[in-house]
Amino acid sequence: MLLNIQFFIRRTEFFLYPFTWVLILLVLALVTYNQKRRKRLLWWAFALLLFFSNSFIVDEFVRLWETETTRLSDIEPEIKTAIVLGGGVFYDAETDMVKYGGNADRYLGVLKPYREGKIEKILVSGGAANYLEPNTKEGEMLQRLYLLCNIDKEDILLEDKSLNTHQNALYSKPILDATGEKKFLLITSAAHMNRAVACFEKQGIDVQPYPVMKGVGSRRYELDYLLVPQIMNFYKWHSLIHEWIGLLSYKVRGYV
Repeated sequence: MLLNIQFFIRRTEFFLYPFTWVLILLVLALVTYNQKRRKRLLWWAFALLLFFSNSFIVDEFVRLWETETTRLSDIEPEIKTAIVLGGGVFYDAETDMVKYGGNADRYLGVLKPYREGKIEKILVSGGAANYLEPNTKEGEMLQRLYLLCNIDKEDILLEDKSLNTHQNALYSKPILDATGEKKFLLITSAAHMNRAVACFEKQGIDVQPYPVMKGVGSRRYELDYLLVPQIMNFYKWHSLIHEWIGLLSYKVRGYV
């Protein structure tokens, strides 16, 4: 049932993204015989294109959503274990290599706190990276990555059953409880952190956010940044709306 719900959400999410709205308006303008309606549809498509391709606008929304950065010096001294959430890592059978994709910073972000002695253990959480390849586990792939980085094997805890953020928290809880610790460092992307924290708190796990992969930097006012459209900003909206939908669906299902 869970897989069916996730499959349905992922297939219908497409209609909630701005680029889809622009495409729909353009298609409607193309097929309509009413010239007045066509003109109105084209103007709406043009307006949406300008709005959602604007760098300043999307970055302001991202800035409001993302969790603030936690500096290394701000990690609370009682924390000894970090939780690293999987997502985006997969095994490429054709090349016999692990692909870390755009989420590489999520996995590498734990290395400095570990090397600096801020944390002593790392829990990697992630099950099947692909529903079609259930035996390929994200947690195991990340465990191998950390071993390549010369992290002691006994310092790596493994949770390899979870398929989503809710299950990351659910299946990590008994492992974390066994450590006897009261608070943990949670590492994931800044955009994903709100949903992740809510899931772990729902399971009674106290965490300090340690977000990585910030989507925006300092506020800028250059003319090209303020006015020149960028097609890549549709991807930023896609990622942002994906997180909004994810958090909303988790609230409906009682996961947060």
